Amino acid sequence: MKTKPSPHHDRVTDALEGRWPDRIPICEQAFASTVASRILGREVVTGSTDAHYFEGCAWLEGEQAHEEFVDRLYRDCAALHRFFDFDILFLPWRHSVRPTKRLSENEILYGDPAGSDWSVGRFDPQSHTFGEIKAGRPPPAFEDVTALLRKQLSQPRSAQGPPSVNPLLLRAVREYGDEFVVAGSSGMAIPMTPGWLEATLLEPALIGDYLDLLMEDTLASLDAQRRAGIRLINGGGDFAFKSGPIYSPRFFHEIMAPRWKRIFDYCRQHDMYYIFRSDGDLWPVADDLFGAARPHAYYEVDCDAGMHFGKLRQRFPELTLIGNVSCDLLFCGGAEQVRAAMRACIEAAAPRMIAATANSVLHGTPPENVIAMYETAKAWRQPA
Repeated sequence: MKTKPSPHHDRVTDALEGRWPDRIPICEQAFASTVASRILGREVVTGSTDAHYFEGCAWLEGEQAHEEFVDRLYRDCAALHRFFDFDILFLPWRHSVRPTKRLSENEILYGDPAGSDWSVGRFDPQSHTFGEIKAGRPPPAFEDVTALLRKQLSQPRSAQGPPSVNPLLLRAVREYGDEFVVAGSSGMAIPMTPGWLEATLLEPALIGDYLDLLMEDTLASLDAQRRAGIRLINGGGDFAFKSGPIYSPRFFHEIMAPRWKRIFDYCRQHDMYYIFRSDGDLWPVADDLFGAARPHAYYEVDCDAGMHFGKLRQRFPELTLIGNVSCDLLFCGGAEQVRAAMRACIEAAAPRMIAATANSVLHGTPPENVIAMYETAKAWRQPA
């Protein structure tokens, strides 16, 4: 007999549809392993870029060690979700590339150093971050980008079967789909490098043709996830800093927004919900993105970049808002300040809101602040 879905499903759907849920839904897309370890009282791996380093280390120990690491990561994340009673289950962002060898205790080589397609990642034990420090080839120049795009557009598309769905995501749907709302994934972004950004200025139509190819794959992926039982997509793509978008509002209006609208419309037509994610100041393109293209929800709402729930709610009354508690405040502030920030978010945006940080729980964040944030949201009830 099929188990009846838990209240998490109704709660998230209510928030997305503008109805008052039994309590404010809560979630977190990325949670530093070190903070989760302190909260759970044991060493766990739940996310942030240190998980990329640990996965690389596991790969270097062999297939079995890697499989055991992935299983541990999956189980640790599920344990964290159950501890907080999160409503949406997000699988952590992984760096699923097998490394070549270890260069030092904290440095790992990926690719073949005899050629140009290689990179070196370094783990910083103090910040618990892992990132690329050098690579065999520089980011492509404008001429390289346009040549690559023209080559791809000139080649016939080979016949492909339906796209596969991440096996770990399928496992989550199978094992936790009745308990949590399992979030799938999708995205579309222009690389934030000079050559690509020059192309948005000098060859916007070429970029558009390339994005149309990506669109075919994106829609096929959404369909595969829908068939697997996934109804919530955590997508979008970073394209802004605190100073504003990386490309012009005109490029967004003419090239990006119409293609985003196709994705959002597809989800509406197939009983799915799409969460658009990007931090930074999105106000210069907000009307095109949230007003015309119309995603169901907006995550990574960057209050430190001027994106505030109150202003967004006034401008876009049907948009569900997720996040907006400053990661800096959560890191540096006190528990009462965090509670006040969460109450302000709820008062500004409920019932179309889901409680979360503006981006993620960072390494070094005081556990008492994290607990205060979620407990404040869970205790809130619909005003009489």
